[in-house]
Amino acid sequence: MTKSELLHKVTARFKGYPVYSKPLAWTGKEITHHQWIFIIGCYNSGTTLLDQILSAHSKVSGLPDEGVMLTDQLPRPEDFNWRRMWWKCEEEIDNYTFENQPNSRTIKNHWSHFYDLTKPYLVEKSISNIYRLAFFDKEFQPAYFVHIVRNGYAVAEGIQRKVNIMKNNPFFAQKKYPIEYCAMQWVKSLQKVEEKKANLSNFLEIKYEDFTANPKKVVNEIYDFVGLEHVEDDFFKRSFKVHEKENLITNMNVNSFKRLAKEDIRIINKIAGEYLEKYNYKLL
Repeated sequence: MTKSELLHKVTARFKGYPVYSKPLAWTGKEITHHQWIFIIGCYNSGTTLLDQILSAHSKVSGLPDEGVMLTDQLPRPEDFNWRRMWWKCEEEIDNYTFENQPNSRTIKNHWSHFYDLTKPYLVEKSISNIYRLAFFDKEFQPAYFVHIVRNGYAVAEGIQRKVNIMKNNPFFAQKKYPIEYCAMQWVKSLQKVEEKKANLSNFLEIKYEDFTANPKKVVNEIYDFVGLEHVEDDFFKRSFKVHEKENLITNMNVNSFKRLAKEDIRIINKIAGEYLEKYNYKLL
């Protein structure tokens, strides 16, 4: 294990303890004259893949984990026993986000231990930061927000299949969330972005399906959006590590659709049908 990997592991474990988080902030470096790229979207929408791709650019530095894992300033739904399901603890996150504003300087000092500050662009991806778009737009200028949207059927199926229910969650015994909760998480994510995007300084929305079908075209659109040079074509033929697995850039929607039962599809249509049609996804 390298020194940076050890620091990552220790920070993720002890960030909530002041005896650790305060020295981490004191020893951090000042982050100035950098451009910020925030990747936002629902769980299982391709945010991690996009983060890996953008971080691989020679002028971009990324974090080894979600930013919320590397500071004590940004509570996560996991803090309220709702892994991959922030809409079920929306009130708790709202109370913290709007009544107890996080300290941007402390966040930057914490994150500075993990960024390569010789690079002018810093990318960050945390699903729960969808609550804090106005905060990041104000405190992390210049800020660019890239919102990735994926088919709601695939998102709901992925959330249900991948989640590891926390012990104190009411669904711990069942070992999975109801599919209606997963569909609602997708809807809530889209609604939250719709509420905030008009007031953001720089906002770009892409679709997972376009991204995986033609990664060069979509990623170049992002490069143009933030002001980065394009990369060689061979870059998009390489594999990227997502959740410990190396894969080429591939649309995985069909596999998710096949795992859905007819009753799952009926429920998803009932809850998310309006937004499926709004984003031009064909109803199953």
